[in-house]
Amino acid sequence: MYQFTDDCYIGIPELDQEHLKLFQMLNDAVSAMKQPSTDKVALANQLLNGLKDYTITHFTHEEAYMEKHNDPELPQQKKEHAAFITKVNSYSLENCTNETAEQIMQELISFLVRWLYRHILSSDMMIGKLPVYTEKQKAIEEALTFSSKYYTNIAFIDEEHKKLFDIIREAYLLIEDQFLHDKYDKIIEILNKLKDYTTFHFQHEESYMEKIHYSGLDIQRRAHTIFVDRLVEITYTDLNKIDENQEEYLHELLDFLLTWLSNHILKLDSQIPSE
Repeated sequence: MYQFTDDCYIGIPELDQEHLKLFQMLNDAVSAMKQPSTDKVALANQLLNGLKDYTITHFTHEEAYMEKHNDPELPQQKKEHAAFITKVNSYSLENCTNETAEQIMQELISFLVRWLYRHILSSDMMIGKLPVYTEKQKAIEEALTFSSKYYTNIAFIDEEHKKLFDIIREAYLLIEDQFLHDKYDKIIEILNKLKDYTTFHFQHEESYMEKIHYSGLDIQRRAHTIFVDRLVEITYTDLNKIDENQEEYLHELLDFLLTWLSNHILKLDSQIPSE
């Protein structure tokens, strides 16, 4: 079964409840498809239509919430939602056999789970978060400081987390540099540094969790993969956007990095036991 883990809570009760409902529906669909049935096609159609309808309802609620709060992430959310709906609507059970219907549902459920985990952890968690650059200077400094609340009491993990905060601070200082007009090369340099160090840190952290036989390793791996994939996506698909809208892009990047990292440390890494 698919678990709605602590790091998936975005802190907005009505949206968290709908995310939970989606995971429950996915798990119910998995269970239902495993049961003996003389008409898998009818069952698959029922499940598929239910998932489609509830997902669209959720997206409508989510976008309405963001519009009400003037959330700057709304255009990006609408784009991701539209792409998701197009993908899901591409699945058809017309003229299927029972065996084919079951295969299609397995593929669909696998896609839905992967997409939901990634979307929640890399997009939905930004909902309602004020951009760092609109806060007062004191709040900015607090956000960029690796403070005691982030300590895991595992020395190497804390040191590596501090290094990640230092790299993010580099991004902030780049934003504030009024004397550097073209920041493209520096942005790419920071992104590559962050990607390389993050990959190193995650591997180091996962090796430690393997060593102590930590039960939460699979959840950690999933979260790590989502974050690295997002950094790779930034590097390879957002380059033109970076060059054309450097200041705006840097602000968005800083918000995402700080929000994801602090959320991940406080909700998941804090649970890793020391030896």
